[in-house]
Amino acid sequence: MKNRVRKHPLYPALLLGIALALLGVSVALAAGNIDATDKWAWSTNAGWINFNPTHGGVTVYSDHLEGYAWAENIGWIQLGSYDGGGAHTYGNTSNTDYGVNRDANGNLSGYAWGTNVGWINFNPTHSQVTIDPATGSFDGYAWGENIGWIHFRNAAPAYNVVTQYRPHRPRPVGGVIVPVSQVELLAPWLGLAALAVAAGAVVLRWRRA
Repeated sequence: MKNRVRKHPLYPALLLGIALALLGVSVALAAGNIDATDKWAWSTNAGWINFNPTHGGVTVYSDHLEGYAWAENIGWIQLGSYDGGGAHTYGNTSNTDYGVNRDANGNLSGYAWGTNVGWINFNPTHSQVTIDPATGSFDGYAWGENIGWIHFRNAAPAYNVVTQYRPHRPRPVGGVIVPVSQVELLAPWLGLAALAVAAGAVVLRWRRA
């Protein structure tokens, strides 16, 4: 009876730890994977566009983009109607199935949407937005009928949008080569697993006491 009573206080702590870990997962995903410094695109007619704002963020996946960019002058720009992660391709055939797709070479296509500015084409006739698979750097121009060109990389004044998703820059993890993007996506879950193992070890020690 004494041992049973001593174990009970561990359960709330364990549940709290799991809840905090899950909260960390949701926050990490909501923040996107755009660099905290290199996050700015420029439009002559709309001003600076932030791809890693405080309450939004764009996420680059292997075949599509998700999330929101923010511009002080035009508000939110949604990069796609889907927000489930994983593999996905936007059809761009309706106002419920739109978004920016990415091919294996980093070429972007499709449409983003801004409530205040309308459709933004990432593969217009005279340009295309690209992401360098090795560096994560965006380049090129997107086009919006109501705001004109959006430029993603410039030397002077210097600005650029860079994603931390680097499918061609692997690094070793426990003797196994894993792409950086996969490590970043797995990290919160690995932390949760470690928490569960540690809590289980504590419970086991209490039972043996």
